[in-house]
Order: sequence, then C-alpha cells, then structure tokens
Amino acid sequence: MAALINTTLSVPSSLTGAVGAPRRSRLAVVARAVRCHEQVGQESSRRAVVFCGAAMVTALTAAVSGPARAEPLAGGYVDMVVDDHVRGLGEWAVRQHNKESGEKDDVQFGKVVKAQGQVVNGMNYNLFIDGKDSRGAPGTYLAEVYEKANGAGVQETLKLNEFVRLLTSS
Repeated sequence: MAALINTTLSVPSSLTGAVGAPRRSRLAVVARAVRCHEQVGQESSRRAVVFCGAAMVTALTAAVSGPARAEPLAGGYVDMVVDDHVRGLGEWAVRQHNKESGEKDDVQFGKVVKAQGQVVNGMNYNLFIDGKDSRGAPGTYLAEVYEKANGAGVQETLKLNEFVRLLTSS
C-alpha cells in the first residue's frame, strides 16, 4: 500500500511549477494532464488513473485560480509618494491656475497632501493641494496635471487639465 501511495503522490517534473506559472503555461499543464488521462484509459491501471485525476484537479485549480498576488488595475491611478518633483508640479499647477483665472480666483499654495499617478502616453497626476483662496480661507484643491517627457526624460509637455476646490463638510 505504501508503494501505491508513494507512486500516486509523486509529481512528474513536467507538471511541477504549475501554480506560479503564467496562464499560458498552466493551460499547457492542463493539456498534458488530459493527454495523460487519455493514455491511462487505455492502460486501465488504477494507480495511474488516481495520479492523473489528481494531476488534472491540481492543474485545473491552478489554471482557474490565477496568480495569488494582487496587481494594480491597468490604466488605473495609484498612490504616489509626495517627493520634490510632485511638490514642484503642485506649485506649478497653482501658478498656472492663477495665471488662467486672473486675479478673481487666486490660490496661495500650501502643500501637496496626496498624489496619485496614472501611466498613459506620459503621466497623469491627481494632486490634492492644501492652500488658501483670495480671501485667505483655507481649502483643499484637486489639480489634474498631465506631464509628458521625451525619451531622454526631459519634460516635453505640462498641461493643467483641471483645478477645482473640493467641497468640505462643515
């Protein structure tokens, strides 16, 4: 009985690594397990049937479950560290807003409290900026900035897409 269990539970090297393998590799493992099952049907060996059944269940589970790690949504925004570059973008966004709006809606830059980035053909930034309006009232603003660099990393385009004061609960 021990020999039957040892042979049944041993996994051939062609099937190892299926769980961490890319989806294409996992599907190849499933195909190999199916071929193994077809060969076993011809041999009608109970030990081989049990092994191939277990291999098929393992391979199918790995193929369906996908990778175990969470990956960010492609094209989505991710939180970023507020470094000197991001602070500089925040200051530029406030200056650009003040230039575009004239003196009626000037904002005084305080600090960037949160930043999110999205990789596109360049980089989109959502910058949450603490500042003061022209009356001196504090507020938080959302600046949507697009930045594109050339292949050498030199800034080519900088555009302020949106600059709005966020509503606060009182």
